[in-house]
Amino acid sequence: MRRTGTTRRRYATLATAMAVAGMLAGAPAGAQTAPLPALHVEGNRVVDATGADQPLQGVSVLAPEQNDVCPSCNSRPTSELVALAAEWGSDVVRLPVTEIGATTDLAAYDAEYIAPYVQQAVDLGVYVIVDLHLVRDYGDTAGAVPRSTVERFWEYIAPRYGDIPNVVFEVFNEPIDPASWATWKAYIQPVVDTIRVSAPDTLLLMGSPQWSTMLGGALSDPIDDDNTAYVYHLYPNQGAPTEALLDAKFGDAAEEIPVVVTEFGWNPPGAYSDSITAGTTTNWGVPFRSYLDARPWIGWQAWILDNFWKPQMFDADWNLLGGEHQGQFVRDWLAGAPNVSPCADHDAVGTSVTVSSARSAAYGGDNLTDGDCSDAGRWLSADGDATPTATIELAAAQEVSSVGVYSGYAGGSGVVLVDFTLEVRTAAGWQQVAAITGNTQAAREIPVGVSDVDGLRLVITDPAASTTEAGIARVHELAVHG
Repeated sequence: MRRTGTTRRRYATLATAMAVAGMLAGAPAGAQTAPLPALHVEGNRVVDATGADQPLQGVSVLAPEQNDVCPSCNSRPTSELVALAAEWGSDVVRLPVTEIGATTDLAAYDAEYIAPYVQQAVDLGVYVIVDLHLVRDYGDTAGAVPRSTVERFWEYIAPRYGDIPNVVFEVFNEPIDPASWATWKAYIQPVVDTIRVSAPDTLLLMGSPQWSTMLGGALSDPIDDDNTAYVYHLYPNQGAPTEALLDAKFGDAAEEIPVVVTEFGWNPPGAYSDSITAGTTTNWGVPFRSYLDARPWIGWQAWILDNFWKPQMFDADWNLLGGEHQGQFVRDWLAGAPNVSPCADHDAVGTSVTVSSARSAAYGGDNLTDGDCSDAGRWLSADGDATPTATIELAAAQEVSSVGVYSGYAGGSGVVLVDFTLEVRTAAGWQQVAAITGNTQAAREIPVGVSDVDGLRLVITDPAASTTEAGIARVHELAVHG
């Protein structure tokens, strides 16, 4: 090991630290907020200078240089997103750096895309991860990132920010191939050594091959550095977040080495997700949070506080995505709200429901708004009801951003609703807001975006695809989200 925790440099005085921060923006030192305690690794934890755990919980923002790339998005300044992250309760903001090459003017890039947000983090009293956000093969093969490009970046950045304790360095976001920890370590160790020349105390976050999913190599052959934590990136395409799966991915390793999940996220299948990120809050977000809540020393940064890159937390007009989308869930998580499914916690719980039929009293319409998303809490329509219909009377008129339609039953195949429409009622009468055909999702989040709604109506024209199950509607809940 090149350093020990007992030889770590500290600021001689608070004035020195504030002066360093002030130089970033050319502001007088006295105008700056005092920097946060420096972070370092102890065992499998990231801790501050007092030895208290600092697991770094927060969000990533869009890379500032990508801010105006989407022509159909109503872009917001990166400074507003950094401020919003802090307002939500993030203790760290991850700042991606994407457009870096062998000839990039690093001084100009830093001045425009890094320095203002480091200064803002200092002023807001949050940590900031400068994330070299490369998603590339590494090495000397055609199309790969040569080590010289990575070293060049950190040779410039490390002396600029190595004395600011608010700053953490993520050395290389997602190396892809070769899929070998030994090859990766041989490539990246000299970069770490370069950083340590001018930033001996900065906490480093270290990725791994295959999109930062091979951190297991660090258990037997760690980076030769005593202030490095290891990164894992997790998305729904890797499987349901059971305890067994997450233990194997990064949880078992986190019992021995410091681990930070610097990327994760989900949105339901549709416009706000893709094949990698498609998942729901109920089936993915809730169990993933449960796992991390039980292991509070594991840091995390949700991807991404944006209305453009997937899986975003806002729609194009900056409406926070709720229900089975991740935006509201992540905001509430940072605020310390309970970990509950949007199926169970919504604006229509306890409201009156009228249905066209019910298979039995135990499966009546009131089950649609009881907050019980188990099989016992379903509405089942009666045999022979050709168009099962349910109408909810809200307690008061309200804005409805989305409605979650939860259907089917555990273990059943082909029993989710196939074709249905959703209508809302305002003072102007009923209007259809969605017509769904060919549905295969048990949890279907329907965007609404209508104000002064006092009633909702679900009209089902094809209740199930199965040819062996009874052709009845099976709906756990109609979850109304304002």
